[in-house]
Amino acid sequence: MKSTTWRVDGSWVGDWRMPAVLERPLSEQDRNVLVELSCGGIGPSRLVRELELACSVGDVRKRLDPVHDPGPALTLLQRSGARTVFPCDDEYPGQLAAIHAPPPMLYVRGKPLNELAPMVAIVGSRVCTRGAARFTRRLAARLAKAGVTVVSGLARGIDAAAHEGALETGMSVAVLGTGIDRAYPSEHAALSEWVASNGALVGEFAPGTGPRQWHFPARNRIVSGLAIAVVVVEAGLSSGALITAGFAIDQGREVFACITAPENPSGAGVRELLRDGARLVVDPDDTTHELLDLAKAQGYTLPGPEDAPPAPRVDLAGDAALVYGAVAEQTTVDEVVSITGLSASRASVVLASLELEGLVCDDGGGRWRRTQSR
Repeated sequence: MKSTTWRVDGSWVGDWRMPAVLERPLSEQDRNVLVELSCGGIGPSRLVRELELACSVGDVRKRLDPVHDPGPALTLLQRSGARTVFPCDDEYPGQLAAIHAPPPMLYVRGKPLNELAPMVAIVGSRVCTRGAARFTRRLAARLAKAGVTVVSGLARGIDAAAHEGALETGMSVAVLGTGIDRAYPSEHAALSEWVASNGALVGEFAPGTGPRQWHFPARNRIVSGLAIAVVVVEAGLSSGALITAGFAIDQGREVFACITAPENPSGAGVRELLRDGARLVVDPDDTTHELLDLAKAQGYTLPGPEDAPPAPRVDLAGDAALVYGAVAEQTTVDEVVSITGLSASRASVVLASLELEGLVCDDGGGRWRRTQSR
């Protein structure tokens, strides 16, 4: 995907390569020193700068004193049940270590990260339409059932829908912009626990760290860095999801963007991504197959979605593609209107046309579903 629009701003995170000292086996003492420095207020970028100048972790410890007393954060780490993962550990994903500004250490709670690959990121607007959230849940559930772990940022809107859909059938990973012991927003505390029990929580900030504005662009580079591809479902021009897409482009990841109605302001960023060459998402089943093929091309072995119907052998475009993508089980015309932005009369005309082609049928009571005849 070529892009001159979505360029990553280095001031969001910084730009560095993994310090060599972290790629070599670390002693228990060195690991403890790094955790102590992190919990004492030494952030990722400063820690990397210091390590680049040092021959050993011990040298860094001699130069630096934690800004804060690390004791409380270390206690929170122990209580949270989280662990630290370093680049020299088998669990640390190799493709994450290869990105620009790789995290020098991760806090992880849940399953080992190397057991959760491959991952696909699904991101989008915090203030999304109901139809976009429903579409996201369907896509995430399909991917998770096929053995793909869905990764997102635990935010409101599309992120939450991605986690919820994935957890209905499989695994999910949430990358945090806070400490590993903090759910943000607070109403996602239960969702955070669900993710930790059926996947993993991941972050680079010390326990007890609250949300800061710059944390979230920094988090987004990890979301895309863990994934083989990023799917943007709905995003305005100022959405953080576009930052994730920008990181994905720089990291050489595939970017997918969900089709959206022209009148939908929450889809303006998605339309820009499509103009810049993102791969089009119309139907969750078709996209699941594309992503599974991508995973298999990278060497992953997956069984595939057991109940995924074959993609219809028709070429849909325009309003027909919008409406067909909006129809699931027991979908009303009002729901189609909400998803596509079409008028009720136009949506009804297109549904009737799709019914004539054998692609959808009316189950009665004004509720539509796809057929399996093609």
